[in-house]
Amino acid sequence: MSSAFTTAVNGINSAVSRATQSASNIVKASSTGKNVDTDLVNIKSASIDVAANAVVIKEEEKIQKALLDITT
Repeated sequence: MSSAFTTAVNGINSAVSRATQSASNIVKASSTGKNVDTDLVNIKSASIDVAANAVVIKEEEKIQKALLDITT
């Protein structure tokens, strides 16, 4: 596994963790009346992070395929 792939997977895991925490905060806020603006921004940011890291993984796959094609 390449470092780009590993970094992208770690980035996805981190984004999912942040989104999960923010979603939990939003659920709790429904009973406390707490402002959830920051949590909504965190969820959107996590979504963008996941999409960006998915692109990195796709590009890494293309690079690996190209390297295999060169060597065969």
